[in-house]
This record gives sequence, C-alpha cells and structure tokens, in this order.
Amino acid sequence: MSIMIRALFLLIASIMPGISVAESEFEALFDGDRALTHIYQQVSFGPRTLDNPSAKAETLSFIASYLKPLATKLTVQPFSANGLSGNNLWASFINPKSHANQRIMLGAHWDTRPISDQESDLSKQHLPTPGANDGGSGVAVLLELARIFATNPPPVSVDLIFFDLEDMGNIENLPFAIGARAFVERNRFYRPSAGIIVDMVCDKNLTIPQERYSKTKASALINQIWEIAARQNATVFSKDQGTYIQDDHLPFLEANIPVVDLIHYPFPDYWHTPEDTPDKCSSDSLSQVGNVILSLVYNMAKITATSD
Repeated sequence: MSIMIRALFLLIASIMPGISVAESEFEALFDGDRALTHIYQQVSFGPRTLDNPSAKAETLSFIASYLKPLATKLTVQPFSANGLSGNNLWASFINPKSHANQRIMLGAHWDTRPISDQESDLSKQHLPTPGANDGGSGVAVLLELARIFATNPPPVSVDLIFFDLEDMGNIENLPFAIGARAFVERNRFYRPSAGIIVDMVCDKNLTIPQERYSKTKASALINQIWEIAARQNATVFSKDQGTYIQDDHLPFLEANIPVVDLIHYPFPDYWHTPEDTPDKCSSDSLSQVGNVILSLVYNMAKITATSD
C-alpha cells in the first residue's frame, strides 16, 4: 500500500466516529492476493495426506520456513493419536507487555482429505482432494497475518497453530480434529482468552454463518467478531444461524476456551471432491476474513472475550 493511500485511511479514521486508527490502518494491510498465492503454493505440493508423505513434508517445510523469520517462537509438535501420527506447528508472536488474559489463538488445519467421499461420480471417490479451500485457505490467511504481525506487533500475544489430521473424520470410524484434540491434551497449560479457527474461507461466493457450537459456547466472542464485520461491511459474514460442525474448535470449547469456527456453510458443491481447486478462490473473500481478524487482534487489549 502506498504512503498516500495509508495516509488517507488514517485521515478517514481520525474524522469518522466509531472507527479507531488502529482498526483502519491495520485492516488495510491484509493482502488477499498474497494469501491467494499461498493457496496455489500448497496445492502445488499435491494432496497433504498420510499416504503422500512427500507432499506433507514439503508443506510443513514451506509453512515453517515462512514463519521462522517472523515469529517470536516456532515449535513443531509431533503427536500420535487414534493409531495415526501427525505434526502440529505452533508459531507465537509474544508481546511481553500484554496481560496474561489477553492472548488469542488463531488456528487452521494444514492437512487435506484423503478421499473424495462427496463426489457424485463413484469412480472418483477414492481420489484425494486438492484442498485449495478445505485446508489451504485457512493456512493462507494465517501466513498473511503472520507477515503483518511481524512488522506491526499486536498489543496482545498471538499464537498461530496449524493442526494436522483434521480431515480424517468418518474414515474407518476416525473422528475429525485429531490434531487439535492432541494439541489441547498435550498443552493443558495453554489457556488463551479467545480463539478463531479459520476453515474454508476463500470461495468466490463465501458465506460464513454463526456456527452453532461457537454461538452456544462462545457467544460473547462471536458477537464481537460479527460486530466488527458489520462495521467493515464484510458481507461474507452472514447473520444467519449455522449448523453444528465438527471442526478444530471443539476440543478447545470442551476445555472451556472460547473459540469460534469461521467456516463456509452450506458447504460448496465441490467440498470433499477433486474439484476443490484454486480457481474457486477469491482474494476478496480472503481479505474480508483477514481484515476482520486483524481488527479483533489489534483491539484485543480493549476486549475481554469470555464464554457464557
């Protein structure tokens, strides 16, 4: 963004009531086009599945290499659960001046579904999904946020967590969110004041309703997010009531940590099919989601996110 454009944002913020300088300035920093390139990069590695270890290794290396020069601390946590092995990646942006109750978790899963069980053509159901939207988009948003946090340190500490093995649910009786559950069980000391899971957020016709578990167990946080979306005219956020979705937020909610799931619903028609490709994605959708998250983070010092 040019200096002139940024100055214009600051001028608007200074004269318009209800808009903080911090919110206007930092939301303008999210680059949806840059995030979109991260989706293409992930898909280029191939399906990020257990039976494609080279793609998983390349993807994990890509994420870690991108974050290493940006984050205060970077940790890869291997785990074994449900007879499977995976890796969660944890990048922290620490603000030593922030209060202990002002820490936010932003999460996404980096694996992809090993089968296309929603494909109408039965001959293709054995194929893995490319995972542009389902997997790639959440990672892309977090990587772009990391770039911004590194150059514009937030007023609170932020953790970006990349979960493995989210998308194994209903395959040989396996659950969803295996990696997130392993993370919560391993890191029982970790108690962020709020969290957001970013999943399937790049579709050109993106609609994010208020997911039902989130609304029930993290209503204060979900209200804050939707208020920010309304101020920003982020039209991908719908006031409609969503449904109950099995995702990486559930282990946190079960541990009484308020975490909201931002996820496209109803699911797009290419969900869990070989058609989950980058051409379905929109930089504008990514930007709207990223901008809302940025506003929440940079105003977190003013917010006390509590669960009911």
